[in-house]
Amino acid sequence: MIDLHSHTNFSDGALTPPQLVQRAAGNGVTHLAITDHDCTGGLESAFSAAESTQLQIIPGVEISCLWQQREIHIIGLFIDTNELTLQALLQQQQRLRMERAQEFADRLQAIGINGLMDYIQTLPCQAVSRNHVAEFLINEGRATDKPQAFKKFLGNNGRVRTAAHWCSIATAVARIRAANGIAVLAHADRYRLTRTKLMLLIEEFKESGGEGIEVSYSNLSHDQLLRMAKLSEEMELWASMGSDFHTPEAGWMDLGRIRQLPQNCRERAIWLHPRWTGSETDPAARQLDA
Repeated sequence: MIDLHSHTNFSDGALTPPQLVQRAAGNGVTHLAITDHDCTGGLESAFSAAESTQLQIIPGVEISCLWQQREIHIIGLFIDTNELTLQALLQQQQRLRMERAQEFADRLQAIGINGLMDYIQTLPCQAVSRNHVAEFLINEGRATDKPQAFKKFLGNNGRVRTAAHWCSIATAVARIRAANGIAVLAHADRYRLTRTKLMLLIEEFKESGGEGIEVSYSNLSHDQLLRMAKLSEEMELWASMGSDFHTPEAGWMDLGRIRQLPQNCRERAIWLHPRWTGSETDPAARQLDA
C-alpha cells in the first residue's frame, strides 16, 4: 500500500512527523511520501521515526504555483532535500506565505480582530497558510469552522481576502528536476477547470518537464478515477496516488484510504518510474503492480 501525498504540522497538517509515521504504519501503509507545502523540514524526524517500523519514507514536497490566476499544486517525489536551488525556492515561498499572513493580519486588525501574527508565532510550522488563519478565526470565535472562515473572511469574496503570489509551474518543475525528483501534478480534478483549460494546464506542465499526475486520491468517485486514469494514458504521464492527508478528524482522507490505480494505467504506475526503481532498496516495491 503506497500513499504519495501527506502533510505534517510543518505545513498545515495536524500531526507531527513521528505521529504521521506511526499512523501510516498502523494503517498498513508501506511507502509514504511526506509532501508538506513549500517545506521539507519535517522529513528528518520522519526518517528517524520510521526506523522502528517497516514503513519507507519517500522525501517529497508540494509547491504552490500560480497559473492563469489559479493556485495549482505540484508535488516533487524522491527529491534531494539538500539541493540548493530547490531550497532557495522553498525559502522564497515561505517568505511569500509570511508576507501574506501579515496582509491578513493588517486587514483583520482594520476590522477589529487582533493577534493573528502573535498566534502564528506560536505554531511549529514552516509554511503558514490560510488554514492557520482560519484556525485563528475559529479560536477567536469569529467563525464556527473552516468553511465559514473561508466564506466570511478568507475566500475570493471574503472580507480580508488577499492575492497569492506563488512561483510559476515552470519554476517549480525545474527546481524539482534539479533536485533529481519526479514532478507530479496534484489533484487536477479539484481545480474546477473546463476540459479545455485542464488540457492546457497539463500540456504546460508537461512542456515544463512534468512527468506524473495524481490519478487516485481522496474523495474521488469511480467515474472521476477513470477520467484521471484516461488523462494519464492520453498525456503519457506517470500515474500517482495519494490521500492528501492532513488530519485524523477527516477520516475520509486518511492515510492509505485511496482507490487502487485502474488497470489501463498500471503500466505507467509511478512505482515503475526509473527514479523509483533505481533508488529503491526494498525489492518488494518493484513488484507493487503485481
